[in-house]
Amino acid sequence: MLIVNVKIACYNIQVNTEKTWIRIVILLVIAYLLFVVGKTLYQSYQVRKEITSLENDIVEMRANNKDLSEKILYYQSPSYQERIARERLGLQKPGESVIVILPEPKAKVVEKDPYDAIPNYQKWWNFFFKV
Repeated sequence: MLIVNVKIACYNIQVNTEKTWIRIVILLVIAYLLFVVGKTLYQSYQVRKEITSLENDIVEMRANNKDLSEKILYYQSPSYQERIARERLGLQKPGESVIVILPEPKAKVVEKDPYDAIPNYQKWWNFFFKV
């Protein structure tokens, strides 16, 4: 009878080790699946973030494109061309006279730097020996 009990005890140990291996394998599979799902969610987040950034760039570029189109239309208008011809080329309509008012020249105020009054040897001395 004693021998039978020993065999049963050994059998129970083998069953427990097989269950342990199965549990370890299941835990490893679950851990791997969680890792894959987490990685996929992170990549999805990064893609959504990039899409949002690109959509903002598109909106900004469309606004810029609209402004440039309006400027092109303005620069091609006859009123702009007439204004530029008057300003740059000095053209005038018949019967008009152009008056140019020049600003008065301002007197230049020259300020002497107190550092220039120091002799050159003193400047070198200060350069090497004073902080």
